[in-house]
Amino acid sequence: MAGPTGAGKTSLAYLIPGFYQPTEGHVRLDGRNILDIDVASLRAEVSYVFQEHLLLNESIRGNLLLEADIHDACDAAGASEFIDRLPDGLDTRLGQSGDTLSVGQKQRLCIARGLIRNTRILILDEPTAALDPQTENALVRALRRATEGRLVIVIAHRLSTVRQADRIVFLDNGEIREVGTHEGMMADPASPYRRFVELQGSTSA
Repeated sequence: MAGPTGAGKTSLAYLIPGFYQPTEGHVRLDGRNILDIDVASLRAEVSYVFQEHLLLNESIRGNLLLEADIHDACDAAGASEFIDRLPDGLDTRLGQSGDTLSVGQKQRLCIARGLIRNTRILILDEPTAALDPQTENALVRALRRATEGRLVIVIAHRLSTVRQADRIVFLDNGEIREVGTHEGMMADPASPYRRFVELQGSTSA
């Protein structure tokens, strides 16, 4: 999902795990109205990596919990690179809200935690906002490999994060304005998505 700040991207995504309830219409998962699905069962199928980096005053290992999958998830999230440099590795304590880490490191650790749950649906809310372009590109490539066979919903303001998506949903002013691929929408001179890309200053975003 792409669009300007305040377009409604996060609000729309919150409908999927039932954080918000629709006031009209329906949200369906595999054809079932999510209101007919037990909330605990629904959320067991969805991993949501929030914009806010919520970490415990615990070790990295304690924040990730599932030992067997920790290393694969850290690799896919690009977190192993900095974890391996820490004095105590996975057992390094993070401090209150992960204060011992940079914003980008906290972001990658939260992505790793989302991957570890191995749910059918993974929602990433601005997953690369705090990353430099090189780290962002590496993360996007690794995520495509790590999430094969799963539905991944990426909310992004930076279009470089979503341009390779199978389908882009472009929102503005709380409405879905356009749905398609990056290439298809960029080929349409009247495309609202294309105008947004050009407004950001690069037609190759």
